[in-house]
Amino acid sequence: MNIRRAVFTLFASVFLAGTLSAGDVKNVIWVIGDGMGPEAMGFFMQGVRYANLEEYPEKVSHLERLMNGGTWGLFFNNTYDTVVTDSAASATQMATGKFSRPEFIGMDYNSQAAETLLETARKQGKAVGVITDTYVTDATPAGFTAHAQNRNQKMEIARQLIDFGPEVILGGGLQYFNTGENKKLLRDAKKKGYRVALNKKDLSKIKSGKVLGLFADQAIPMSLELDMYPQIPTLTEQTQKAVELLSKNENGFVLVVEAGKIDWAGHANDAGTWFHEMKTLDNLLGYLKSYADANGDTLIYLNADHDTGLGAFTYRHLGKQKAMEKTAQGEVLYGGDVDYASFETFRQFAKQKRSLYNLEKELQKMPAEKLTPEYLQERLTEAMGFAVDISRFENPSDVSGLFKQLNESRGLVWATPSHSSLPILSVAYGEEADEFSGVYHNTDILPRMKSALGWNAD
Repeated sequence: MNIRRAVFTLFASVFLAGTLSAGDVKNVIWVIGDGMGPEAMGFFMQGVRYANLEEYPEKVSHLERLMNGGTWGLFFNNTYDTVVTDSAASATQMATGKFSRPEFIGMDYNSQAAETLLETARKQGKAVGVITDTYVTDATPAGFTAHAQNRNQKMEIARQLIDFGPEVILGGGLQYFNTGENKKLLRDAKKKGYRVALNKKDLSKIKSGKVLGLFADQAIPMSLELDMYPQIPTLTEQTQKAVELLSKNENGFVLVVEAGKIDWAGHANDAGTWFHEMKTLDNLLGYLKSYADANGDTLIYLNADHDTGLGAFTYRHLGKQKAMEKTAQGEVLYGGDVDYASFETFRQFAKQKRSLYNLEKELQKMPAEKLTPEYLQERLTEAMGFAVDISRFENPSDVSGLFKQLNESRGLVWATPSHSSLPILSVAYGEEADEFSGVYHNTDILPRMKSALGWNAD
């Protein structure tokens, strides 16, 4: 009897081990928040939790739900010989598992083309797709779909993208497919079976087959300005269509989705736009979490390529006069003249109408004589959606300095307008999420992804 029970137990253990072994993932949806350091994630989740935002009555973001139900990891993203990375090298290292160099696309540090996750997935019989809310020849999507010595070879990257032939290509960047040396590339794409979508209506009509969606000449507009372009599908709408098409493949699919303008907002040190871009990502995560919950063979993997900006709230010593003024306005200060920043700033983000990223570029092109304090205050008030007083700002005609003082007046600080070496958080949700726990390097992501998919490592 004991022997029989032991044999049964051994058989059951082997059987269960087989059913629970790595390799049960059928579909992968890899979401990359470009420039989304841990501070961007915390900044957004804290605002949703504690700022009483009308859009989040439950006071919990989809990002927080995904993190609470998923597996966290922390990874480094240095290149072969640099501490700080760019998007091209980071995407390449994530897509290929090989160390690379800044500016390289799909090549290792020896300038040798390296096979990407999507290329391997194609060999495994899976459908593949790439989506971005920048442009499809930009560094992050290119790192998964092309091989080039420099990220600026956008015309070459566009041709390689069509030659590779993902079932789904969605984003901006039309000009790289219909001008100059690529003026006939859309025609070539159609010959290869692509249906071309140039707006939301076009995209909605496509029910099967391959799709090339190019919804802007260059990058898709910033999220808080997207309501001026109702013909452009949102990142979530693009992803929903991609999943609809890719899921027709009985072998499953691998889809890479980039929320690319978190990075742009960080470069501009524009906290309001930063928050709106994180909200765009959050809306996407709401859809993806529901999809993974309904499809148990799906893995959602969320990470960033690098951090941009290192932005945060800070406290400030105001001085006696400013402290008295704020106290008279009903604000609560601590420690005499210390302003610890207000959650009201999060509510101001909802009012913002334009990205300071675009506004600064526009203003810097204007004649200096037109940039009077009165004009700048008017434009800034228009962009922010509430009255902005710059009368106490130093040198208000200095546009960059003006935006920096605006940040400081709200308790916002940024360490840099560039990338940092900050380690990056990852969140895996769904089937085989545990593959992505612990501390690792971004070149370790591909081997872990292959394990989750049940592919033998190279």
